[in-house]
Amino acid sequence: METSKSITLSTVSINSIALDFEGNFTLHKEVLESKETEKSKIILFPELSLSGYGCEDGFYFPWVWDACIKSLGKLLPLTNDRLVVVGLPLFQSPYLYNTCAIISNGKIRGLVAKRNLANTGIHYEKRWFTEWSQNQEPIRINSLFPESFTEADIYLGDTIFDWDGCKIALEICEDSWVVHRPSHEYSELGASVILCPGASHFAFGKYETRSRIFQESSRTQGNVFAFANLIGNESGRAIFDGGNLIFQSGKIIGIGKILPLTDTCICTATFNIQSIANDRAKFYRRSTVKQFSKKMISIPSSPFQNEIVSSPIQRLPIENNFQSFSSALILGLFDYLRKSGMKGYTLSLSGGADSSALAILVAAMESEVKKERGLSAFSELGIDSPLLTTIYQKTENNSSTTQEIAANLAKEVGAEHHNISIDSTVDSMVDLISRTIKRKLNWKQDGIALQNIQARGRSPLVWLLANTKNQLLLSTGNRSESSVGYTTMDGDSSGSICPIAGVSKKFLLDWLHFINKSGDSRIPTYKSLADLLYTKPSAELKPLDEEQEDEKDLMPYAILQDIENAFVNHGLNKSEILGQLVQKWDSYSSNELKTMLERYLYLFRISQWKRERFAVSFHLDEYGLDPKTSFRFPVLSGRWDKSF
Repeated sequence: METSKSITLSTVSINSIALDFEGNFTLHKEVLESKETEKSKIILFPELSLSGYGCEDGFYFPWVWDACIKSLGKLLPLTNDRLVVVGLPLFQSPYLYNTCAIISNGKIRGLVAKRNLANTGIHYEKRWFTEWSQNQEPIRINSLFPESFTEADIYLGDTIFDWDGCKIALEICEDSWVVHRPSHEYSELGASVILCPGASHFAFGKYETRSRIFQESSRTQGNVFAFANLIGNESGRAIFDGGNLIFQSGKIIGIGKILPLTDTCICTATFNIQSIANDRAKFYRRSTVKQFSKKMISIPSSPFQNEIVSSPIQRLPIENNFQSFSSALILGLFDYLRKSGMKGYTLSLSGGADSSALAILVAAMESEVKKERGLSAFSELGIDSPLLTTIYQKTENNSSTTQEIAANLAKEVGAEHHNISIDSTVDSMVDLISRTIKRKLNWKQDGIALQNIQARGRSPLVWLLANTKNQLLLSTGNRSESSVGYTTMDGDSSGSICPIAGVSKKFLLDWLHFINKSGDSRIPTYKSLADLLYTKPSAELKPLDEEQEDEKDLMPYAILQDIENAFVNHGLNKSEILGQLVQKWDSYSSNELKTMLERYLYLFRISQWKRERFAVSFHLDEYGLDPKTSFRFPVLSGRWDKSF
């Protein structure tokens, strides 16, 4: 009696860079030549792996398509006796498609185009690509490739690949998130392995959602479902978290690392073809959808190994949002630094929560990178000086408390710290304008202007410091401040990158308390952090006797977050939002909450121009306010805050 055939499958995460064709090819080559994939018969790379996912309007350039085809050709010799899936843009006139190439034994066997293009949240794929239509006839595309790439007709379209009796089909990223999924059709036609190449960005809770989708798909379809995702801060704004998964009949047989700091991450599992057939025979339910047909392509292959081998059942890792936040920022900060070619980060350390959080995160990043990639990780990037440079720029309106917190924290995290006074700089600018307009500026009449000039006076100095170090300047704004424009343009908003703009102030404060209670083993408790958490957030731009506090200027941050979530994320109108606030915040009167709500909506309406100019930020939560990736809103709009 013949022993059951077994297949070893590897899903591969790569830390690609948009438009870095040579670098991306090298990552593919290293994986295909590695010991880890030596026994793998099926190797799945992520979506658009050859070009990078975030090429934006670069996808329109013919030289980009040509470069990907050249990379594809260089990979062909590495596919002997294995089936490899890679992603690339493909132009088949008059349309540009997001495709995956199936290559085996040195030849292209076919290409599958994405049916459902991601066009929600931070994604904008319909700007560049055309969706492949269901039941569209496959197109012969041999003319797009050199003759040496093919040995028979190759097609672009919906295809099932028969490889020594194992039927394999592809479902590309967003195709797995829609109601009418290609895998349903493929499974009805006998596909026992569904490969899902993805470019699925990090957001709180998304890994769990993704896992449930693939696990339930594998259970209901009675097949092997394999997902391969990108990792890293590929093109500046999104952070991809890896987290590759392999399921068989609803059971986890392979789990990849989440947010790894390595350039590649391989997840491997072995399954029996006969055991899949057994599961499908027992449990598969016929679909009620209309009949459909797909092209079937046979791929030459030596027989699979005749032995009973299977991977053990595993459990999904559990990580809370605070730990995920740390992991995402550690990876994002490291990737942005090394891919920009800069020599570290410079930070205006005010002794407040936002800048302190960034100092702690940079220190955590440095520590974790050295653990994961070796002590020489930064020297290999040409970074030999301290990774973080901080500066406290004092005015007469700053307290000694924040000055001490900044100095102590800088010492604790190992930063190169500086302390300067900018009163004379601010005074000279105020005096110059006073003489220009022929009156002396005063706090009663010019309070906002006098606050802003302090923040703006700091900006050129910290930029100058960053430039002397060839470092990236960190901007310290969070989503709550962005929401209501509580920032000075060309002042504290200045920076090369704003890593925490994707989370609310409430979340950030809660995360600092979590860190202070030793909630994350990667981050030590800092004495200066304990001191900071006992001080109330303040911009420290007004005279000290006014006891300025952020929440007095605005409203409690927790209430601001509730309003923002209801308005931006859920689209509720004013009365609906007020109703929710009244139910939750019974310590405030209805009139007090109404005043806060009206203030928020007014500030949101007039602050869009500020959001348009913020530094590059990371997408972290289920929604964001970055107009380039998350929430597009008119710079000028009517008085909707008074009427809706």
